[in-house]
Amino acid sequence: MMVDMDVIGNTHSLTLNKPWEEIARDKQAITFLEENVFYDYMRKCRWFAGKARMIKFLKVQQLLDMPLEKDRSYLIILHLGYTYGDEEKYALPVSFLPDDYELLGRVNHKAFITRITADGKSGWLVDAIYDFRFQTRLFENIWHNAKTKQEGGILLYHKGKGLAATDENMGYLCVIPDLEQSNSSLIYGNKYFFKLYRKLFREINPEVEMLQFLTETGGFKNIPAFCGSVAFERPDTPPVTLGLMMQKVASKSDSWVATGDDLNNFLFRFVSRDFSIHDEVFEKVELLGKRTAEMHLALLSGKKNKEFKPEHFEPGYVEFVQKHLANLLDKRLKLLKENYSRLDDNAKGLADEFINSETVIRHFFSKISSNEMKALRIRIHGDYHLGQVLFTGTDYLIIDFEGEPESSIADRKIKHSPLKDVAGMIRSFHYAVCAKLYFSSETRGIDPLRLQKAADRWYKLITDAYVESYLQTMGDIKHIFGGRTEMNFLLQLHLLEKSVYELGYELNGRPDWIRIPLKGIQQVLFEIEKFTS
Repeated sequence: MMVDMDVIGNTHSLTLNKPWEEIARDKQAITFLEENVFYDYMRKCRWFAGKARMIKFLKVQQLLDMPLEKDRSYLIILHLGYTYGDEEKYALPVSFLPDDYELLGRVNHKAFITRITADGKSGWLVDAIYDFRFQTRLFENIWHNAKTKQEGGILLYHKGKGLAATDENMGYLCVIPDLEQSNSSLIYGNKYFFKLYRKLFREINPEVEMLQFLTETGGFKNIPAFCGSVAFERPDTPPVTLGLMMQKVASKSDSWVATGDDLNNFLFRFVSRDFSIHDEVFEKVELLGKRTAEMHLALLSGKKNKEFKPEHFEPGYVEFVQKHLANLLDKRLKLLKENYSRLDDNAKGLADEFINSETVIRHFFSKISSNEMKALRIRIHGDYHLGQVLFTGTDYLIIDFEGEPESSIADRKIKHSPLKDVAGMIRSFHYAVCAKLYFSSETRGIDPLRLQKAADRWYKLITDAYVESYLQTMGDIKHIFGGRTEMNFLLQLHLLEKSVYELGYELNGRPDWIRIPLKGIQQVLFEIEKFTS
């Protein structure tokens, strides 16, 4: 097969000095790949986050060996340093496919990294995620809980309880979905979804921990069940998570889209001066509240697992939260003042109220240390919003447990009040209704005050239904949340935290939307007067 070099975009060619099986000891070849090949290839990949930064170095830190039936692939860990910002590590699995490989013509053009001659044969160095042999062996290794010794450690495959006992040969039924993602994905038999983590961290990925715990300990069914994982383990250091396999789930849409459909119906009636919400909308919101509570009750069940055991608001945690909130407020106030001239009159009015309320907000934040909190902290979803919940038509599935993307892995694993997730979903409802009413063509020309009044009414009715269903399912409010007063305080605290956080996202990306988080801040300020008196 002839591969179009213009499509590949790499004219380099490499001849190995040693057999392919010994490439790890071919220092000249490794140096050539580091200096001439890998960065150019990665810059074309959606999963590489360092495109906008200038690199200082790119080094092959490790070649993890994956024997195939008659060959082998390698999972290369690349270490990159930049002229500014943190260093990063990425996973790049590679295979050698000679020109006479019978399936070469079926390999996706995105796979081809560079020309290479190995063992006297000309061919291609390819991203092994597109290599059928690699795909099959990956599934087989997970199925058999394989362990392969590596230099300085072990490549450990773990089989999860979500893998059906009849699916041993599913590895031969693999396809690659045409998705633009920050990781790479494989689908086995339209039943299992494998995620290869490209950007690596020196800790177990929270998504692996959360799905495994919820599947195998918490018994929570409304998630993609945990089916397996791949990690590189070394003595005296945390394991590095390389991949996760879970059940592939089917849905009609994510809940942002589903809620948007419900809002369309509301919007058309509103334009016709008919304010009403169908009962089925409330039923869906109440079901979502129930599923949210069931997730948190499952996470509360980890009393024998140190990583999931509920904890109280110890002084160290309270101090962490105080510093986090103070830093967040400082940064957002500074950013807002720097961008004040870009705001419209409506947004400026809300911004003035936020800026003038700085003392009130700081005093409210400080209450977390002046009160003896009796509430519990647990592992939470951490990035919970309508886009993280799939609607099947009759039920909800909660996905994507990696946590807040801007946080470190360690911070994503910190235990918080489950009300932080609840606040995230409430803010998502607020975004949904405001985006629909503010920015739809159908509402152009309608008095902004009338729009705001309608948005506020919808938001209150929906969130009341969500929270009421959530609390009813959670049960013992005093044990989990420390009582009604403490619960109300924590919910408003996290709503304010989330709204202030959102200011940065909108100012940096969608300044026209800035009034949504500013309105959220205003709503919390109305609620917190009782806590600051």
